[in-house]
Amino acid sequence: MSQPSKTTSASTTSSRRPSLFIVESPTKAKTIQKYFGDTFIVCATVGHIADISAADNAVELANDFAVTYELTPAGKKAVSELRKEMKKCDEIILATDADREGELIAALVVEFLRPAIPVKRIDVLSITKSAIEEAIRNSRDIDQNLVEAARTRRVLDRLFGYQVTDIARKKVRGNTTAGRVQSPALRLVVEREYERIAFTSASYWDVAIGLDTSPAFKATLTRVANASTNNMMLTVATGKHFDDRGLFTANATEVVVVDQLTAERIASTLSRPSSVVEVRDVASKPAKRNPQPPFTMSSLLQAAGNRLGMSAAEVRSAAQELFGKSHITYARTDNPVHSPSSRKEIRAEIAKIFGADKVAPFERYASSKGKNTQGAHEAIRPTRLDKRKLPNVTPRQQALYDLIWQRTMASQMIEAAGITLTVTLFADLSTDQCEFTATGTTYNEPGFLAVYAATGEEGDDDLAIFPSLSIGDELPVSSAEAKEHRTLPPARFTEASLVRELERLGIGRPSTYTSIIEKLHDRYVWSKQGDRALIPTVTAFAVHRLLTTWFSDLIDYEFTNQLENNLDHIAEGASLRSSVLNEFFFGTSDVVGLQTLVSDAADNTMWNEMFALELGTHPETGEKMVVRPGRWWQKTKTYSPYIECGQLQKSIPDQMAFDTLSPTDVAMLLTLPRVLGQHPDSGVDVVAQLGPYGPYVKCGAEIRSLVRDGALFAITLDEAVTLLAAPKKARSEKKWTAKKKGSGKKKK
Repeated sequence: MSQPSKTTSASTTSSRRPSLFIVESPTKAKTIQKYFGDTFIVCATVGHIADISAADNAVELANDFAVTYELTPAGKKAVSELRKEMKKCDEIILATDADREGELIAALVVEFLRPAIPVKRIDVLSITKSAIEEAIRNSRDIDQNLVEAARTRRVLDRLFGYQVTDIARKKVRGNTTAGRVQSPALRLVVEREYERIAFTSASYWDVAIGLDTSPAFKATLTRVANASTNNMMLTVATGKHFDDRGLFTANATEVVVVDQLTAERIASTLSRPSSVVEVRDVASKPAKRNPQPPFTMSSLLQAAGNRLGMSAAEVRSAAQELFGKSHITYARTDNPVHSPSSRKEIRAEIAKIFGADKVAPFERYASSKGKNTQGAHEAIRPTRLDKRKLPNVTPRQQALYDLIWQRTMASQMIEAAGITLTVTLFADLSTDQCEFTATGTTYNEPGFLAVYAATGEEGDDDLAIFPSLSIGDELPVSSAEAKEHRTLPPARFTEASLVRELERLGIGRPSTYTSIIEKLHDRYVWSKQGDRALIPTVTAFAVHRLLTTWFSDLIDYEFTNQLENNLDHIAEGASLRSSVLNEFFFGTSDVVGLQTLVSDAADNTMWNEMFALELGTHPETGEKMVVRPGRWWQKTKTYSPYIECGQLQKSIPDQMAFDTLSPTDVAMLLTLPRVLGQHPDSGVDVVAQLGPYGPYVKCGAEIRSLVRDGALFAITLDEAVTLLAAPKKARSEKKWTAKKKGSGKKKK
C-alpha cells in the first residue's frame, strides 16, 4: 500500500478533519494528493485487498456458490494502514475504478474496514482536479449489482481455473495452467499454428515496370492476353486466388496464373531499348481519411507493438511510468471517449498549433461507450497538451508519449482529403498483350495527417505522384522485372494482433490483456530473437489437445463472449447470478457442465496421449512427423522425448529445448547423422551428429565437439576437416570453453 501524505498539521488546525480518499493505484494517489493537499489523506489499496480463499471448498457448491473472502498479505497491510488513517478523518471517499472490479474493491474495503464514519462512493473518470470535484458533488452508494457481477466473475474463474488446471497438471505436466480467458487465447495461438502447418504455398508471377517520366513511377502487370488465354485479356492471378492448400480457386475464364516463362518473356521484351507503353486510362476519385479514435489500453498495446516494436509488458510499464509522473491520464481504460472538458481543451490546442481550420466542425468520438465498454476512465491523453518533450523519461517512454499526443490531437481534427489516381497502361508485344496498373493517393488537404508530418507514422500509405498524363500518351519504359510471389500462410499472432483478435471476439477486458499474454509467455509461447511472433510450444499443443477434447464448449469464443455479456447483464441489475453459475458448473438438459466435463476428462484421458503431437509431414517422404513424450531405451534406460516418422524414431537431445521444437527442427533432426562427405586424406566418411554431450563431427576415431550455434546443420566438409585437424582439447578445457561461449543446454 502506498504511504499517505503527511497531513496531520491541517487536521489539528482546522475544525474539519480531512477525508480519507481511497484509490487502487499508488501513482493515482500521488497525483490526487498534489491536487488537494491537506484536504485529503490519499491512500492506495494497490489493487484488490482480498480474494477468494485458497481452500478447495472456498466456493460452496451446495450453498448457491457462496464464497469466503480472505485478506491477501498485502491486503492485511493495506487495511491496517487504512484503519490508522481513518482515525484522523471525518469521512471516507471511495474512488476506486468505476467498473466491476473497482466496485468490488470498494465493497471489500468497507467489509474489512468496518468504518464508523460516513462513506461516499464516487466515479472518477479523469484524474484532474475539476473531474474529482465534480465526482464528489455527485457521490453515490456502492452499486451492489456491479459488486455481484465482479463476484460472479471471480467464482467462474475460480471454478474453471482450479478444476481444469488440476486436470492439465495431471494429464499433461505439472507447471501448466488453464483459465477461462487465458485458454481461448491459447486456442487462438495454437490453431493459427495448425493453419500454418497445413498450409501449402503456391507460386505465381507478375511483371513490374518503371516508367521514365518526371516524376518517375512504377506499374504492375494486372491483365494479359496470349496463346495460353486464347488471346483473351484475363486478370493476372494474385495470392487471393489460391486457397490454403495451394490450389487455384478463381474462374479460369476470367483469371490466369502467369508462369515464370511468360513473366520473363514479357520483362525481356519490355527491357529492350525504346520500349514504350501507352496510357489507356487515367481515372480519379475523391479520397477521404478520418482520424482514428483516442487510445484505450487495448489500442495503445496494438499501436505501440506495431509501430514501436514494444511488448505488452513494456507498454504497460512505460504507460505506468508516464502516468506516475503525471504526463498522461490513467492508461488502463477501455473507453475510447475523452471527457467533454478534455475535448474542449484538445480542440483549443489544435487551433493554437495548426490553425482553427484544422479543428473538426463537430466533436469527434463523443458518443457513449460501446457494448463491452465499462468506461471507468476516459480515453488516454496527455495531461498537458502543450508539453511535447518530457523531462526525466527514457527514449521509449518519450516515443510512447509522442504516440499518445499525436493520436489525441488527431482525434479532433478534420479528415484528410485528396485524390486517388489509377493509371492503366497498355503494351502490345509480339506474343503478349499486357495491361499494367499504377495507383496512388495524394492528399491536398492533409487534415489530421499534419500531426504526423514529422514522423510519418500515420501517413505511410502507398502514395504516388504522377506526371501529367493523357490518354494515348506513350511512356518510355526504364526497367522491367519478372517477379515471383508465393502465397504465405496466415501470420502468427504477435502480442498486438492477439490483443486485437481478443477484443474483436469480445474475450476478456483491456485490463486483463497484458496478464493473459504474460501467462502465455510463462508457459506456452516463445519468440525467436528479433521476431515478435508468438510460437506455441509442444506443451501448448498438448494442453490445447486436452482442452479441445474435453472442454471445447468452455473455450468456444462465442461461449466466452456470452459469459462476458452475462456478467454485464448482472451488473445492470438482472438476476442471473445463480442461473449463470449453475449452468456453467452443473449444466442443464442441453448443456454439459464443468463438473461432468472434469470427471470425464479425469477418467478417460491417458497423459501420454496429449503429447502425441503431429507436426506436419516430412518434406521428402510425406510421412507424419510426431513428437512423443518419452520411452524407455533398452540400452541406456533413459526416458526422453522422441520423434517418430514412419518407422524411424529419433530421440530429442537434451541440447534442444523440447518445448520450442518446430516442424523444421524435427525435419532437420531426422536427417541426422549428416554425412558431409569423405575425408580428402583417408577417404573415410565425415559425419555430423548429436551425442550425450552435444553436437560433434566424427571421422573414424577422431571426434571434435561443435560449440557454435547451428553448426550441426550448417558445417561444411572443408570446415569439418579443418576442425578435425586441430589438436584435441582436454575435457576440462572443453567444458571451460563451452561455458565461456554460452553453449550447453537451452533454457525452455
